[in-house]
Amino acid sequence: MIRPMTAFGASRSTNEPQRYYTPPRGGTHARSSRPRPQEVMRRNDAQREVIDLSGGNVVTLSSGSGGAGTSTLSAVLARALAGRHAPTALIDADVRMCGGGLDVLLGIEHEHGSRWHDVHAPLGQLSGPALYRQLPKWDGVAVLSFDPWNGDAPKPWELEAAVHALAACDEVVVVDAARGECIPEAPSLIEASHIVVVELSVLGLARARAHLDWLERQGRESVERRTAPPGPGQPARPVAEHPGDVIAIVGIEPRGSARMRGVIDVREAKTYLGRDVIGPIRNDPKMCGDVLEGLGVRTLPKRNAAPLDVLTREVERVCDLSGALR
Repeated sequence: MIRPMTAFGASRSTNEPQRYYTPPRGGTHARSSRPRPQEVMRRNDAQREVIDLSGGNVVTLSSGSGGAGTSTLSAVLARALAGRHAPTALIDADVRMCGGGLDVLLGIEHEHGSRWHDVHAPLGQLSGPALYRQLPKWDGVAVLSFDPWNGDAPKPWELEAAVHALAACDEVVVVDAARGECIPEAPSLIEASHIVVVELSVLGLARARAHLDWLERQGRESVERRTAPPGPGQPARPVAEHPGDVIAIVGIEPRGSARMRGVIDVREAKTYLGRDVIGPIRNDPKMCGDVLEGLGVRTLPKRNAAPLDVLTREVERVCDLSGALR
């Protein structure tokens, strides 16, 4: 869904909390008065540890089409997992150009907590428990959001450090990777389990096929790097069972279609892509209206509950979360 920037002329009850949000001028953010987190700064040598991500608890969502609904699907997936496991983290990795703003999409932009501009990892190390505690929570999900109007994009090693840190203390880490520009910069994201979001249109399917090919190349190159003999004095890195695999493809109906014109059926999408496609995820006017009014992603339409449950169970299976069920 389109992330809200500013809303004008909307009426609401005076008792309803204000959810509209306008980025401040001059780069000064309302949250700048809160204390800067110190726990997530550099760690000394005694605190460092090797984090094994071979359990596959990092899941990225990406799409070959902008505006396909990747951020919204990432959020509702993370919330569904948080309802069945504890804890769950959601990372905003849409940090290129004018991306980001996941906290605004979720309606938690006024909640105190750390955002990307608060996180610094000059030595490529972060404390996972400390970072988790300092993140704002949304329906039980810890959210690390990028506010492009309030600071520069995180460096690749900071993205890698945050993924490693949260993966070490969470049952699953869901990464909103948007169109995937950040994936080649972070080995943890290349080697993660991937979910590809597909717009169910002719153009969307063509882009999805190219995106799937690109992810396959990234995974293949990652395997070649990881299986190469380590250098002198370097330990061998743990290898995931299926690094870089696309574990699911989710079809989302395009917005703005009149009487479903141009919408590709899920069965046709399966035939074209040669793989199973979960869906369709249908657009919901009420959810879209909530997001546009700054109220965040609230209720999930019942008609989308079944495909989301299929996706959630697939993530549980791949990440081996059966023992974490509540």
